[in-house]
Amino acid sequence: MNTFVFDFYNTLVDIRTDEGRESTWAPVASFFGAHGMKNVAPMKLKDLYDKYWKLFYERAVAEKVFRYPECDAVSVFESMARAVGGRLNRTDAIAALKIMRDSSIEWLRVFDGTTELLDRLKAAGAKIYILSNAQSAFTADEIRSSGLWDKFDGILMSSDVGCAKPDRAFFEALFDKYDLDKSSAVMIGDDRRSDGMGAENFGIAYVYAGGGAAAHAHEIIEYLNK
Repeated sequence: MNTFVFDFYNTLVDIRTDEGRESTWAPVASFFGAHGMKNVAPMKLKDLYDKYWKLFYERAVAEKVFRYPECDAVSVFESMARAVGGRLNRTDAIAALKIMRDSSIEWLRVFDGTTELLDRLKAAGAKIYILSNAQSAFTADEIRSSGLWDKFDGILMSSDVGCAKPDRAFFEALFDKYDLDKSSAVMIGDDRRSDGMGAENFGIAYVYAGGGAAAHAHEIIEYLNK
């Protein structure tokens, strides 16, 4: 096989976030204040975030376009601003989302051995991709800050498609975009449901990568010879 599709979070990088604490939302409240929405309590914003995420998700489910729909967090932030009597254009909503994300991160680090694994696959002539249930507004920056962006032949995130793993349509979007051959592909990810079930339903091989892909390097490398 020569096509390796990786999940990103908890497969290539170890991450821990906390969106439930006030310190995550305090800088967002300051940002809202600087854009004319004064005296908005940080946890009010957190409640609005949860409210609109749930509303948008339920609406997407009802529309039945995708079996496993994904929300756009930028649109959620635009709605949050309107709910407190203000307005954020998309650029400002992205900035507010990034502030929240940065404040929520307790750690984000590349698993030991990840770079070496990716380099070994590339040296063997493999093509490698990321298929991630993620928001492109901040995940693209996190891939870059991890030093991994240039390792990949293609990257696709669920917020850009409107659906998430294990939705077959998300896999199809990646394979159609980059004209990939299913018979030569393997999915590597830490989630047996989204990654494993998604790969099985789509018809490609799967390697479980709990603890990070590098911890399963031997099994992954074996696919080069299959």
